[in-house]
Amino acid sequence: MRFPLTLRARLVLAFALVSVPALLLLSAVTFGYVQRAYVNIKAQEVVSQVMNNVQAHYRANGTLAGLHPQEIPVAPAGAPVQMGHPDSPPPYLVLDPQRRVVVGVTGYPAGTVLDGAVQPILVDGQTIAYLYATGTPPTLDAQSRALLTRSGWLLAGLVTAVAGLAVLSGALLARRFLAPLGVLQDGVHRLTLGQSPRLHGAMPDGEWGELFRAFGAMTAELERRRIADRQFGADIAHELGTPLAVLRGTVEAMQDGTLPATPERLGRLQIQLSHLLHLSGDLRLLWLADAGDLRLNCENVTVTALLTDVQDAFRSAASERGVILDGPAVILPTALLDPVRITQVLHNLVQNALNHTPSGGRVTLTADQPAPGTLRIVVRDTGRGMAPEQLERVFDRLYRADDSRAAPGSGLGLSIARSLVAAHGGTLTLSSAPGAGTEATVTLPLSSTGDHL
Repeated sequence: MRFPLTLRARLVLAFALVSVPALLLLSAVTFGYVQRAYVNIKAQEVVSQVMNNVQAHYRANGTLAGLHPQEIPVAPAGAPVQMGHPDSPPPYLVLDPQRRVVVGVTGYPAGTVLDGAVQPILVDGQTIAYLYATGTPPTLDAQSRALLTRSGWLLAGLVTAVAGLAVLSGALLARRFLAPLGVLQDGVHRLTLGQSPRLHGAMPDGEWGELFRAFGAMTAELERRRIADRQFGADIAHELGTPLAVLRGTVEAMQDGTLPATPERLGRLQIQLSHLLHLSGDLRLLWLADAGDLRLNCENVTVTALLTDVQDAFRSAASERGVILDGPAVILPTALLDPVRITQVLHNLVQNALNHTPSGGRVTLTADQPAPGTLRIVVRDTGRGMAPEQLERVFDRLYRADDSRAAPGSGLGLSIARSLVAAHGGTLTLSSAPGAGTEATVTLPLSSTGDHL
């Protein structure tokens, strides 16, 4: 059965998996070094004892003959003497000046000549013998073994304490490191409940700070959209409710005979019905775009001809308003796009420009290629322009500036235009300033990247 581990538990486990093996390895190396150093010290004690015994024997007898095995100890003073061990020789052998074994032991009979590294044993400056190391370590006494055992346990306890401290430090660091994550989790949980998240506390630094700022920007955008959607719903209810109320009142008055069904009144009803049908069509188009189900009938279109058709469609309206309408003066290549949808976009932009340009002004429709594979269409007017606060909301659905409320339309045109351009893989941007006119820029790829049939 698997138990899910939290991120904090995984970090603590990672600290433990890194620190504990490292501490164990360090302790093993340290204990091995201490043990070897201690054995070497004891070996030097044995060497000193052997040399002292051989020198004393030579001074007393004037020869090495008669040297007893007990005078060549296998352990420091106080340790048990175990000469003649059947499996291993003593740590050291005494050789005469001709490098012959003086006292024979297992594996080294007396008189055997040995080569190799030796230590001279001197008496009055004269070499009387050599000390030969067999490689067998000296026997440690019980006290020495107990000391090494206590040292090992002490080191093990120290390692355990340090490992526990390392794991505890890892837990504290993990808690401190993951504290911002808890704040974000609480914020996400509040978002799922439809509440506004609260990023309390100081803003962290580094990557956490970037994540907090991104989360804050996201929640601010979600809040803005939530408010906009609520306002959109209210505006839709108003936009639908007003003409429906007029229609209902007029029809009821005609039914009870209060108002005669004259052609003029029927014509006004037809206008209201047309407005409702147009509004419902715009809403359906926006819903399709939001759902990603907006389909384009793309084909290779001559851009110059398309722009000329748009200019011709508004030439009469511009003339009636006393506005000069200029068209493109360059020959542009073909582009893969939906001519009906792009024409709808340009009609909306040109109509808006005419609505906000006074008599004697100018509306210019131009196009160029700012980069290979990119088409840019610009609709520029010399109208009143927009204030920054209006420009920020111009793409909001059903938004209409105060000076444009008298103009026809539902206030969905720019939202629809931006959705149609985005479906082609392009962008629609507006730039404006009070008294400086407005410039709408449509940027499209010559080969459409949007969905199409």
